[in-house]
Amino acid sequence: MLQRSSEPCYADLIIGISVIACIAGYFGLLNYYSFDISSDDALYFQRALTYFSVLEFSPHFPGYPGFVWFERSIAAITSHPNSNVLLSFLSAIALTLSVFVYCYQHMQSKGFTILAVVLFLLQGNIAELAFNGLSDATALWFFSLYLLQTHLYTQASTDACTRKTYSSIISGLLLAACLATRPSYLPLVTSALVLEFIYHAQGQQRFRRFGWQLLSITAVGLLCAGYVFMQDGWAYIEEGQRFTQGHFTIWGNTTSTTDSLLQQWLTTLTNTYSSLGLALLTTNLIIGLYIPKTRGLSILACCWFAWIIRGQNPENIRHLAVFSLLLPIITAQLVEHFYTQNSYLQKSIRPILYVVSIILLVTLGHHSLKQFSTQKNAPILQATQFFTTMSTQQIIISNYNIDNLRHTLPQHVILDRHYQSSSNYQAQQQGYWRLSSNPLHNEEIVVQFKGRFLGERSLYLYYFDPYH
Repeated sequence: MLQRSSEPCYADLIIGISVIACIAGYFGLLNYYSFDISSDDALYFQRALTYFSVLEFSPHFPGYPGFVWFERSIAAITSHPNSNVLLSFLSAIALTLSVFVYCYQHMQSKGFTILAVVLFLLQGNIAELAFNGLSDATALWFFSLYLLQTHLYTQASTDACTRKTYSSIISGLLLAACLATRPSYLPLVTSALVLEFIYHAQGQQRFRRFGWQLLSITAVGLLCAGYVFMQDGWAYIEEGQRFTQGHFTIWGNTTSTTDSLLQQWLTTLTNTYSSLGLALLTTNLIIGLYIPKTRGLSILACCWFAWIIRGQNPENIRHLAVFSLLLPIITAQLVEHFYTQNSYLQKSIRPILYVVSIILLVTLGHHSLKQFSTQKNAPILQATQFFTTMSTQQIIISNYNIDNLRHTLPQHVILDRHYQSSSNYQAQQQGYWRLSSNPLHNEEIVVQFKGRFLGERSLYLYYFDPYH
């Protein structure tokens, strides 16, 4: 009897050790890279560590007060100079653990949790989420805790947990923390609330739960709004109008190509998952819509895709972070679902499921590994080190990381390529360096500063001499 009862414990122990080994191994290897400030947005978060002002871009609109508070907490504990990068790194680890716990809670065959964790880590954009120093991973971690806490997307509405007030308040606070950390996740949070309202809760429960959740979100929202207004006052509203207009007309959802946004997002998805990987994951997502156990998460993923093709820039793969959380869970739950069914038809497709899972793992693994380079530093830091060795003042014209270059290279003149009238005038007077995030055709490159992994843009350096 003792031996039989201890078998599940041994199995759980093996699963736990395997998952911890996967997570520790993956993020241990990522420690090879340095925790650099790799973008202007990350620089703005670093500035917010000591001085918060949306008007002065520390950070930029809408302010991300939740992320700044957590960033300051990390800085107080660790004294790390780039605490925002450290926070995103730790959040990526926590997100991996959430994937494991969610699947462990909702699967009968616990061994498939390892499949979910490995699928999560093999996605090419996880390294970028860990090192970008932005709020994506942290906000998504809070959303994953909401999924863990609610149990609403896999359990019936009669679950006792849904009837308790404190459960509603906690789930609301988790969604509020997600929004305070990353306000642009509002479409995701709204989709989750609406889905929860119409999908599971019944009768008066749905209104009571929905009311407590809204009250919790409003309370945290007022706290964040009060903090921002204490720093910037009513000028914050004007900055919000300027930023929102610019986001939707200039930089937020516009790219350098003339393809439709849908086509550009398909290109981004293909670059992230590969053609075969994307086809398999999309198939799983479609099947997931028909399986009750995965239907809720599949609808959430579809809602998020509908939002990003309308309001996000396809050149930034970090906007795929929501897929990074949901798709591995959906895939692992689907495999586990068909594995545990006892009908003859479903038994007969088990070998196919194994083959498809192996193909997916190999495809994602191969596609992700080839994206990594041996460069330890971010491209912008490589460029900074290149110019630091020059004793005479240089003119550098760039279309990327302008404020970062001005911050790290105060001895040189940094001009913004987006303001071509002023930069072209300077270029006609003397020789200058051109730093570009895209290769320039018909120009002789001086040096390339390679990105370290998928999502981190390489920079290309050229020199132009007006007398030659």
